[in-house]
Amino acid sequence: MSRSPFRSRRRRVGAAVVVIAASSNLLGNAAAQVAPVVLPHAAGQQALAVRIDPGGITARACPAAAACAPDGGKVLAVPSEVAPLLGGARVVPITLADGKHLAKIEAPAAGKPAPASAPGAAGGSWAMLVAAPLAGKGTEPIVLWSGWTGVATGEHGEGRSDAVVVEPLGSGSRVLVGQLREDVTICGRPALVGASEVDPRTMTLLKGASFQNLPAEERRAAGKLVAERREAGAAAPAFRLLRPTAASSAVGKRFAEIADGDPKTAWSEGKAGAGRGEFVSFSSADEVGITGLGLRIKPQDGVDGGAAPRTLFVATPDRLFQVSLPEDAWLKEPAGYEVKLPEEIRASCLAVVLDEAYAPRGAGDRGAPSAPEVRVTIAEITARTAFDGQGSGALVGALAGGGERSRAAAALLARSGPEAVEAAIAGYDKLDAAGKQLARGVIDTAPCAVQIPFFTARLASGAAAAASGAAAARSTSGAPGRAPRAAAPEPDPELHHARDRIRRCGRAAAPALAEIVKGGAATAKVAAARELALVAPAEAIPALLDALAGARGATRRDLRAALALAARSERAAPVVEEEVQIDRLRARPEGAQLDLLRALGPALGRVKGGGAAFQALASAAPAPFERRYLLQAPAAALARAGEAPAEAYLRASLRKDADPHVRLRAAEVAAEVPALAQDLLAAASDADVRVREAAIVALSRAASAGAKLPAGAAEALSARLASDPWTFIRGGAALAIGAMPATPAGDRALVGALADPSPEVRRHALDGLGAHRATAHIEAVRDRAEDKEEDVEVRARAILALGAMCDASSVDLWTRLALRAKAPIGERDQRLGSAALAALGAVHPADLPARLKPLLDKDTPHGLRETARAALAAAPQCRRR
Repeated sequence: MSRSPFRSRRRRVGAAVVVIAASSNLLGNAAAQVAPVVLPHAAGQQALAVRIDPGGITARACPAAAACAPDGGKVLAVPSEVAPLLGGARVVPITLADGKHLAKIEAPAAGKPAPASAPGAAGGSWAMLVAAPLAGKGTEPIVLWSGWTGVATGEHGEGRSDAVVVEPLGSGSRVLVGQLREDVTICGRPALVGASEVDPRTMTLLKGASFQNLPAEERRAAGKLVAERREAGAAAPAFRLLRPTAASSAVGKRFAEIADGDPKTAWSEGKAGAGRGEFVSFSSADEVGITGLGLRIKPQDGVDGGAAPRTLFVATPDRLFQVSLPEDAWLKEPAGYEVKLPEEIRASCLAVVLDEAYAPRGAGDRGAPSAPEVRVTIAEITARTAFDGQGSGALVGALAGGGERSRAAAALLARSGPEAVEAAIAGYDKLDAAGKQLARGVIDTAPCAVQIPFFTARLASGAAAAASGAAAARSTSGAPGRAPRAAAPEPDPELHHARDRIRRCGRAAAPALAEIVKGGAATAKVAAARELALVAPAEAIPALLDALAGARGATRRDLRAALALAARSERAAPVVEEEVQIDRLRARPEGAQLDLLRALGPALGRVKGGGAAFQALASAAPAPFERRYLLQAPAAALARAGEAPAEAYLRASLRKDADPHVRLRAAEVAAEVPALAQDLLAAASDADVRVREAAIVALSRAASAGAKLPAGAAEALSARLASDPWTFIRGGAALAIGAMPATPAGDRALVGALADPSPEVRRHALDGLGAHRATAHIEAVRDRAEDKEEDVEVRARAILALGAMCDASSVDLWTRLALRAKAPIGERDQRLGSAALAALGAVHPADLPARLKPLLDKDTPHGLRETARAALAAAPQCRRR
């Protein structure tokens, strides 16, 4: 079963269809025609009777002498989706040029809703062309064509729709069937292409028909110009503004040869007859004013059947000129012609449309088979501009300043190929900032092979300039007697543009970037390394490992960061596996080996051969401090992946290494290795305070992530909380206990810490009690909240803890503190008021709107008012009593 076009096709009846329909003069009343329509016989053709009714279309051919009625005629098949439209269909009689007749049946679908993809579009029309057979050629009606018109299919910008055009002639009309294409227009004007014409001699559709798409009214109003002959050959312009984009027809599809600068090549229209209406469209640049056109008609090597135009039209989106050639240019081989425009025009599109030609009468006529074939030809068309006669260097110089003339010069250069790009590169450094911006746009048009050396050089110089600017900003950092700190330098547009172009070119930039990584200055190395890691991670790995061998300090750190970025890419995985193979790894300096393992980070455990590479380094003697320290993170990554030797190495480092810095590093990275929780607990009592701190922080991180800590963890941390001489150790222990699930021993330790001399420890203890909702110790927390001598932040944390414990008895206190923040005496009132509002939002008493109403008045400070609104909107965390 056929699918309805109302569901399966996208309808767009836009300007193109409207104009073509208007040219046919076929619009009119679409009421159903119940009475038959009879087309009388003509010389050499029978009569035809057609009737349309809701049941279908009936047509009957009749001998010349007989009365004609559709009764008993042939029922013409229509698609199932068309049958419901026949009630609004009609028959339009058409008289052809030789007097024969044709019937066009139209069934509009305007009553159907437009699809969502084309709101406002009508549904198009279904059409059928029917004719009576020629005398002596049978008795059945002939269906020449049928289908949907005004129904566009295809992607946006490439849509195509069929069209039927009736073109009035001096006597009768010609009927054409073709396509309207969104991508082939006369500078926005609809154009019928691929047309076939009804041939009255055979009553068939003949392909290759030409059609003058320019409306007659616009042609009559066109400005009249005369081409002037140029005896001497004009110098070819250095820059070609016009680029052919489409043609209605072209012999061999070679329409681009009309503007290729080669006098031996040409565009020849490929339709029968004199090519009237055939056209070529060009893109242009509306920044550049066109003062005239240069024409060369006959190519040096000629064209079989070639002929010269007598008149042609030059169209822009809003202008039309008719150009007359006063002589047959085909007979003037060396001659060129100049067309001077009445005023400079600027347009993004220009089209040349053929009209009359210098060709023998009847040449190429379908009605005269013996007549020679004619191909109206134009060898070359060139736009004349104010820049004619100037070379590449002059146009590059004109970029300076960035004004209207500069933009026009840039547009010409951008359309003029490799020589123009080379000139822009050569003259770049002599331009001002505005000129450089335009020049970069010209260079952007070049292939990546040409762009990349230029833009990688800009990347290197721009990175150096940025580093110098940052250093200058740091040098004026407000030391006594110095000027205030300078503002951060503005982002360098040149550097930004270079990065953008390098990333667009992708892997094509890898060799040039690798060269900078290999031999550039430090800042250039780092900038190139980052880009290389992004665009070509596989190529980046060996290049960065080579560069790391000689790098030091910040440069080494930044190169290692680029290596890590590259190593994370799946595209680099095969190269990484090659680099960690023992023989390949040992061929590099130890520093580069370590950098590779560190750069792989958590991915090391997934790299084939990663464990063996680690073991080769870890077991090598001697084992200096730097290697032991730097191997801790790779060991943790492998331990998480189940590598037992790496786990054993990390455990030994944590418990036995003689250097506290190594033990500290082992504690830092062991947080995500569950098997080392017991070892971390032991390290929490390490003799070195920094190791203890790292171990406690790691335990806290593990507990926060939901890891189960070993038995005795709460007791061990409680001991640290109670007796460690260092404040930050006690505070860390309180944080860790608070992150763990609540235990009676842990909560007792937190309550005991409320008497700690350090406010920081007391704050962390209150946070832990609130997290545990330790209501058994609520009185101790209330004491901290109500103690006016207590540190304000400790009181605020106590209020928040009470809110988490759903302490309804403190609601009045919180309300007073919240209201006091409206006219605070100091920061104390503000901090306690915000904490009280948070607690009120958590408990959310039933009368909360009334309690907070004063804070919603306009005289309340904006921040406090918004905090009150947030409390009112908060979801209750406590069950109301």
